[in-house]
Amino acid sequence: MMMFLTIVFTSVIATAVCVLMFDRTGHAAEIRPEVRPDPRLALDTPRFFAGGSAKPAVPPPIPLEVLLSHIERHVRLEQAAAESFLDVPTPESLHSRTASPFVN
Repeated sequence: MMMFLTIVFTSVIATAVCVLMFDRTGHAAEIRPEVRPDPRLALDTPRFFAGGSAKPAVPPPIPLEVLLSHIERHVRLEQAAAESFLDVPTPESLHSRTASPFVN
């Protein structure tokens, strides 16, 4: 019986403390002045998930000859890697990295 009365008494005290704390927070909201936005501020048109950012600068175009030389170099390196694998087929040579800048 004593344990039951102790639990009831403790829960009543805890409930009273919670009521007092919640009561104080309710009054603090009523005292705070209401903040209103300035109607003179101009608002932008609403955009759906888009900002008003400027377009990014376009990099200068790369000459076609440079691109073709890079592709030809890449093809030569890949062919050399395939030929070296055919000469000595090992798992290490199959999964070795090439010197090409186009490979991940």
